[in-house]
Amino acid sequence: MAPGGAPVAGARGGIPQGQLSQEQFNKLQDYAQDAKRLTKEDKAKGKTLEQVLAEDKIAAAALAKSMSLSCEVTDAMRVAAGPETVDGKTVQTQTYETTCSNGMGYFLVSQEPAKPYGFSCFATDATAKADIAAKRKPTEICRLPGNADLKAVAAKMLTASGHVCKVKDFKWSGQNAANHIEFDEVACDDGQGYMMVVGLPGASIPVHVETCNQSAKRGLPCKLSDNGDIGPTLKSFRDTLAKNKIACEATDQTTRVVGQIEAKKLYVVEFACPQMPKGIVAYIPHDDSKWPFEVVDCPTAAKRGAVCALPGNKK
Repeated sequence: MAPGGAPVAGARGGIPQGQLSQEQFNKLQDYAQDAKRLTKEDKAKGKTLEQVLAEDKIAAAALAKSMSLSCEVTDAMRVAAGPETVDGKTVQTQTYETTCSNGMGYFLVSQEPAKPYGFSCFATDATAKADIAAKRKPTEICRLPGNADLKAVAAKMLTASGHVCKVKDFKWSGQNAANHIEFDEVACDDGQGYMMVVGLPGASIPVHVETCNQSAKRGLPCKLSDNGDIGPTLKSFRDTLAKNKIACEATDQTTRVVGQIEAKKLYVVEFACPQMPKGIVAYIPHDDSKWPFEVVDCPTAAKRGAVCALPGNKK
């Protein structure tokens, strides 16, 4: 039953019938009881655990939407509430463990009037493992039925992306805070490996999956699987600049492969960096090339047919 006594279509106690087995539902109730989710106030109002969990799902869905998080909430439970100090001010927080239809799970935290935030179940698992390794009390991990088995979560997400994988292991590989994305590596029994790119609060994007070879070429190699022959990467091109003592602090976003000169076996790579106001183009030889390394500015490169395109560089 939903809040107010109205029935929820196709639901058992506010939980979608088609997504939880009876055993999973029982575990969810055990989890809720452990977390003391049904408070004295709830009981005084005559609410059941099922009604409270239905309310939690609605609240978590609204919170996910306010965060611009790509998460169709299928299950949720408030796991913590109370005052916290944020920027020297006391705010009231509500923390929800949340399961999404794409397989991902998160802890979502509201802290009005401050900005809400969240982090994934893969991230909390990595933190808990680090705590255990350091002999500290481990942090809380995700325990909702859809989140508790992260191997199953990873398998579901890969399957939805068209990749069949019997998951052998997984690893949280970090995040890009500026772009609000997280990287989670998955290793399969058949030796194949993948890097999942998933959204965090602030990035309403679908899950993107790359092979380890593709991920390594972008500068993020897998640790659990072989990356194969990745050839040169954007980072290796920047390393070549440094090796040749070219002062240019570029990033992946300010490094662009223009193309190759096959006859000379040269990579043609554009860089944008504060040390080079006109921008530069480097002619970087393959390992078996007889031509030397060379760097010219963008106007000079344009005369050779290599037109710069990165913002700030002169054409």
